[in-house]
Amino acid sequence: MHTLGEIATFIDAELHGDSSLKISSLAQCGDAGKGQLTYIASSKYKKDLLKSAASAVILSKDLLADCPTNALVVEDVYLAFAKISHYFKIKSALGSVHPSAVIETSAIGKNATIGANVVIGKDCKIGADVIIGANVTILQGCEVGNNCIIAAGVVIGSEGFGNALDKDKHWHSIAHLGNVVIGADVNIGANTVIDRGTLTDTQIASGVHLDNLVHIAHNVVIGADTAIAAGVTVGGSAILGKRCQVGGGAVIASHIHLADDTIITGSSTVDKHLCAGHYTGFTSISGHSDWKRNQMWLIKLDKIAHYLNIKLKHLKGR
Repeated sequence: MHTLGEIATFIDAELHGDSSLKISSLAQCGDAGKGQLTYIASSKYKKDLLKSAASAVILSKDLLADCPTNALVVEDVYLAFAKISHYFKIKSALGSVHPSAVIETSAIGKNATIGANVVIGKDCKIGADVIIGANVTILQGCEVGNNCIIAAGVVIGSEGFGNALDKDKHWHSIAHLGNVVIGADVNIGANTVIDRGTLTDTQIASGVHLDNLVHIAHNVVIGADTAIAAGVTVGGSAILGKRCQVGGGAVIASHIHLADDTIITGSSTVDKHLCAGHYTGFTSISGHSDWKRNQMWLIKLDKIAHYLNIKLKHLKGR
């Protein structure tokens, strides 16, 4: 528990409000409530600010007049959030176990099978009939539903890749305070990594199948019965619908939404929201400016061919 005054000093913020206010945790703006601190990164989220129930908000000076609660005014909101996130970072420590100690195992369901060298962190919940292979790491606060199979070398709940750049071009990592919540009947292939959420949870719904070496970034939501083949990268905060199929080696960019029943061909790069359907997207590598210019024409080829066919028919008809 920290006071708003302490937090303001830590992030070098101009405080508008009650410096003695107790702040218990961080939360996203739409979810924040009493005793919680949130942030508004830009004016495009002004509507969220006006409706926020947070006890305090980190924001820029141009949004101060619209803030309905206590405010911490900073020059770089995202950088300030990166710094303060570590104030609230979940800390856990492992020590030796005395012979007289009692180890609580109620968080592990019946008939669960735990392989060699598995690490299960503090406050984790493991469902019934779960099979966990050797050398799996499930970090603090993560949840695994019933009947899941987790292959060797999987890491669940690793720190996400969030960073803020300061004026001197130095990176500041953001502490990730969310967890990973996995539904029932989920299969996770060897050496797959699922990052914990920043403030909310990364969510893998029931029936999802992940192949080997898949990377699921922070705050991703994957709908029920979606299947993802080996080597796929899903960027932070992407949302995949139910029954999606993603081929091996594909890359889904951050914040992308795939509708239910979307199919992505292997090695494709997905950089825009997609409705249900089958999509393929890859071209040979080239200089970035050349690629952008060529891509602009590539997506118009069908229309150009149609236009040329009409012109050709017109010429033949003369």
